Amino acid sequence: MDRKKLYLISVIFVIILILVFSFFFRTSKSNRMLVEKGSLVEAVYALGTVKPLDYFSLKFGIAASVREIFVEEGQIVKKGQALLTNDSGITFRSPLDGTLTKLNVAKNETAMPGLPLLEIQNLKLVYISVALDQESALRVKPGQSVQLSFESIRGNIYKGKVERIYPSNGQFLVRIEAEELPDGILPDMTTDVAIEVSSKENVVLVPLVAVDRGKVTRIRDGNKDKIEIRIGAINSEFGELIQGDLKEGDEVLVKN
Repeated sequence: MDRKKLYLISVIFVIILILVFSFFFRTSKSNRMLVEKGSLVEAVYALGTVKPLDYFSLKFGIAASVREIFVEEGQIVKKGQALLTNDSGITFRSPLDGTLTKLNVAKNETAMPGLPLLEIQNLKLVYISVALDQESALRVKPGQSVQLSFESIRGNIYKGKVERIYPSNGQFLVRIEAEELPDGILPDMTTDVAIEVSSKENVVLVPLVAVDRGKVTRIRDGNKDKIEIRIGAINSEFGELIQGDLKEGDEVLVKN
């Protein structure tokens, strides 16, 4: 083999080595994350439902026939407006301004006692209701800040505040007062809810993707060590370091 061919083979071999080294170098770097200090807001996440503040459901106390119906489903009604008349000649009127959202009875039909005949809701005045499990409910308090987002309006965050929390039929319900909601939001629509239950400032943030059964692989001064850590408050990406030899400027290996 002449020198020219040998030289060409050597160059190609060196180029391959450089490419392989660069690939593994970049891969190893991409599997690392820098440990930094910062603020961490811990939140309880849930799905909320829009509810009307003003609501009315009409029911008969005894079985009676419906003689006349003066409204239609979807109609806007005013307080005091006639809704229907029964066979005793009693006319039932709306106790509030709102929209007739349900009409479950027809003219001349006999209505059984206790069954809802119609429902009226004020569609303009609403709040958010959230059902939580016991563990989450224990962390929620009146006055905590809330962030609301709607799937069809991604990128927009709306603020709210926890008004109260109470038990109901085995559930723990949170009532949220929204500062502002987008146009077109109606009762029974759903919203993603994030209730801010704690806030930490200037803490060491550990990427959760680096934690494996209470341990992380730390890279410091070119050395790799698997160390035990303990984290406290968390959000969707980071945890607050409360115990372990990890500091700002260290790197940690993350799981693929």
